[in-house]
Amino acid sequence: MKNLADSTNPRAARKWFKNMLWRAFPSPSENDLSVKAARVLEVSPRQVKNWLREENDASLRYVAAVMAIAGAEIIFGKIEGKS
Repeated sequence: MKNLADSTNPRAARKWFKNMLWRAFPSPSENDLSVKAARVLEVSPRQVKNWLREENDASLRYVAAVMAIAGAEIIFGKIEGKS
């Protein structure tokens, strides 16, 4: 398997990124999330599914983008009183 982050614990990094994807793109299903995230990140829905299933590491470009989106989602959720 690819390990672009060269992490000593790639499973933990992949799980963390998967959770960030769910936070950044709240969705009722993996398929719905994959389509939404793919449009924004300019990747294929299949690539997003690979990240969600923890099969591949994401490059820093995508990690940074998802972190920014997830952070905004958290802030707007607080403004709207959702969390």
